[in-house]
Amino acid sequence: MAEQAVFPEKVSSGAKIVFILLAGALSMFFAEVCSGSSVLWFLTPWAWIVTFWLYLAHTVFFINLALYFRRTSLTALYLWGVLFGLYESWITKVAWAGYAGQAPGIGTFLGFAIPEFPIITFFWHPVFSFILPMLAFQALSGRVLPGHLQVLIKSRRNWILSALVVILGSAILAFNSKSNLVATVVTALGSFALIGALYLIASKRYGKQFSIESLRLGKAGMTLLLIYLAALYILTFIFILPERTAPPLTILLTLGVYAAIILLLYLKKPDAVEHSVMPDGKSIFGPGELTILAVTFTIMGALFCLVPTADHILTPVLYFGLVLLSPALLLWAVVNVVRFRQKTKAAV
Repeated sequence: MAEQAVFPEKVSSGAKIVFILLAGALSMFFAEVCSGSSVLWFLTPWAWIVTFWLYLAHTVFFINLALYFRRTSLTALYLWGVLFGLYESWITKVAWAGYAGQAPGIGTFLGFAIPEFPIITFFWHPVFSFILPMLAFQALSGRVLPGHLQVLIKSRRNWILSALVVILGSAILAFNSKSNLVATVVTALGSFALIGALYLIASKRYGKQFSIESLRLGKAGMTLLLIYLAALYILTFIFILPERTAPPLTILLTLGVYAAIILLLYLKKPDAVEHSVMPDGKSIFGPGELTILAVTFTIMGALFCLVPTADHILTPVLYFGLVLLSPALLLWAVVNVVRFRQKTKAAV
């Protein structure tokens, strides 16, 4: 597999806006559409005023931190994604009190909703809101960080993993749309249409500048992003479901989770200096493969709506399976950090 280092041209402001919007649309799809939390989201004012920008801002903020601090491996992205997912404490209060209008699935432990807290914090947001959008972004650009090649090569394992993502996302979307065929299909197609339009602009007009490094912001951009995120957290913490705010002990424990994840990122140490590479296009997932997966996602969503009994059996099984997978992923990240440090010491 031939690889060629890529040093993108200077990114114009117009190109950067398109790339950032594409990253936001990808995060919105994987996070909200695949979870069925935002059915027909593009037809609702709330999504365009708050939800879309929430995912865009978090995705761009954490990929900038990952690139700046040279923590871009899959393990590091997972840890950044956990920090991303902790917004469900302060903004939505789901991590503390369960989904809006519902009690925690099986109660609480130390003020954290079970199973909501482990699933959204240690699985859904790290994987679906952050890692998958960033992998899809690189697949669309054709330029991949070397550390991510292992999951973007068109191997049997990666096709199986992709199929599992499609099944999980389409099943949950159909389930949470209450098996509404039209809503499910239109939600999928509308989301893919937005992503496709942004991709065409990015590739046709700004193709030479199209890479994950093009999401980097300067000091002014990061300052504006921080101001937006600070306002978002403060205003939503105060005004959205304030009655669901956790007690002081749970808030302190939440801050402790932040501290533990940041410590793991510090212990991880920087990855080797990496720039995007352009591997043999026939060897990695690209726009063609993502289109196949998008079509399959839409068809599977429709089938789950047409056979709701199967969906209503499968989705709860998948959901509660994530309860076991969530801590396993966190353990995987911790083990990888320890192994990386041991290799680093051995090499010195």
